[in-house]
Amino acid sequence: MNRSRVLSLLTVVLLVAIVLSGCQQNAPSTPAADSKSIVIVIPEDPPSFNPIIADTGYDALVMELVMLGLSDIDANGNVFPELAESLPTLENGGVVMDEDAGTMSVTWKMRQDVKWADGTPVTADDVLFTYASITDPENGGWIPGIDYIDSVDKIDDHSFTVNYNAVYTGYLTQFGGEQVVIWPAHYCDAAQGFAAWDCARQPLSNGPFVLSEWVNGDHMTFTRNENYYQAGKPEIEKISIRIVPDQSVRKTMLLNGDADLDMWTTEPMIADLEGQPNVEVSRSIENRWVMRIFFNLAAKGTTDPVATPHPILSDLRVRQAIRAAIDVDTISKEFFLGYVTPVWTEFFRTPYICNIPRPEFNPETAAALLDEAGWKDTDGDGVRECRGCETAEEGYVMEMDFITYSEYGEPLELTQQFIAEQLGKLGMKINLKIVEGSILWAASTDGGIEQSGNFDIDIWDDGYSGVDPTDFIYSYYAAASAEPDLGYNYMRWSNDEFETLLGDVYTLDEEQRKKDFCEMAAILEEELPQLLLFTAVNADAHSSRLQNVQTSANDLVTWNAADWTLK
Repeated sequence: MNRSRVLSLLTVVLLVAIVLSGCQQNAPSTPAADSKSIVIVIPEDPPSFNPIIADTGYDALVMELVMLGLSDIDANGNVFPELAESLPTLENGGVVMDEDAGTMSVTWKMRQDVKWADGTPVTADDVLFTYASITDPENGGWIPGIDYIDSVDKIDDHSFTVNYNAVYTGYLTQFGGEQVVIWPAHYCDAAQGFAAWDCARQPLSNGPFVLSEWVNGDHMTFTRNENYYQAGKPEIEKISIRIVPDQSVRKTMLLNGDADLDMWTTEPMIADLEGQPNVEVSRSIENRWVMRIFFNLAAKGTTDPVATPHPILSDLRVRQAIRAAIDVDTISKEFFLGYVTPVWTEFFRTPYICNIPRPEFNPETAAALLDEAGWKDTDGDGVRECRGCETAEEGYVMEMDFITYSEYGEPLELTQQFIAEQLGKLGMKINLKIVEGSILWAASTDGGIEQSGNFDIDIWDDGYSGVDPTDFIYSYYAAASAEPDLGYNYMRWSNDEFETLLGDVYTLDEEQRKKDFCEMAAILEEELPQLLLFTAVNADAHSSRLQNVQTSANDLVTWNAADWTLK
């Protein structure tokens, strides 16, 4: 999931004004909930219960309350079965490899005690229906690795086999995890299409809670699923989700006992809540969100770095100079209040940790790199020009736009300004721009800035969920992902050796994967298509009476809502 895109989908101005006014003028004066219910506050309505479509985070939050996948991932990174009876592996015979053909098949056995809220059993037919709906050529969608599947074959009512045309390492969570659930074949209307069907707004639950009411822009109400397959769970009888756009109002509600959970709590809010007796902050065991700078290696407004290389950023020495000129420690201390952790490689999370030395903050080295690349200030105006550089016409001024998205808020805007000041001291003229995330990340056909290549440099945060970075790395660094609207390789970067390694890591040989990932890390360090700065906090604030909340880098905070208790 992409938190940056999530934050870009905030409510329209009129809705914000109406809801904010109501929250400020009519703040709750009674406790948030009785002994059997809780209140969650979020800034906007989820678009649906299907996070595959819009990927806002709020959709996944509510999805976890009512829908189940074959499997999920806990806060420690362990995959566990949900609808599945057990996890298929090579060892237990659930996974069968055809070494000669380079293919695999995976047989799943499902629990037989799970029912939909209307009493209908959850069966293999629901899995086949979900797969057919996703792969429908006209009305379907896309999930990671779906192209690796040739077919899904039913064995009996509670078992089926997924036949892959290659080795797919993410098979355990392909129909589960953070975004994918199994949909009811007898309830959803396939003719409406996977992206638009009504059951994504009015879901039929097989999870711990049931949606009982949804008033757009105001609240959602969930009640305990009395037929949930785990006996005695959930303990909580009712969850109310209130739409409160203003963070300060959400914080006040937590402090006053009028709310029990705030999702994706920011660093300034964490600092304000420290030491409060009735509020706790849950943080993920590992960080997920990485603040990163994207370099456009093609000329602004184009998408082919070979035909139209960027006049400044296509020179590796310039990218190296920019990194050497950025003081990450000061950013962490001054703007993120010490809550962030410096990171400079994609492979910093277990089990794939690569020993890439931390780059040094050294403005003198940065200046020397620019001099060597032929960028010099010969007229004394404080801005360098091309004087013998290899990538631009003689006299070309070293001036670029630097974009970020507005929804993150003040810490990122101050970071953008600080970096611009540091690059300015180096002799670069940096023009700051702040845009809505919906414009920054939109499809090229909708005028999306990055997909259209209409930028020089930008900065925002993203990271992979779960324990397998393979699909994430593919989407950001594969050559195929550089094509507009086919991925997130906004840099338009490619490397033949990297492409070979990227194909090789689709294997179940873990030692080989670790070796290949670290070779990939070395290539990324050498060529620097992106500049990773630090990991931002992944945290959720909750009332002290709400117990067993476990923020996770692998899923939304509601992943274990069935286990929450109240004291």
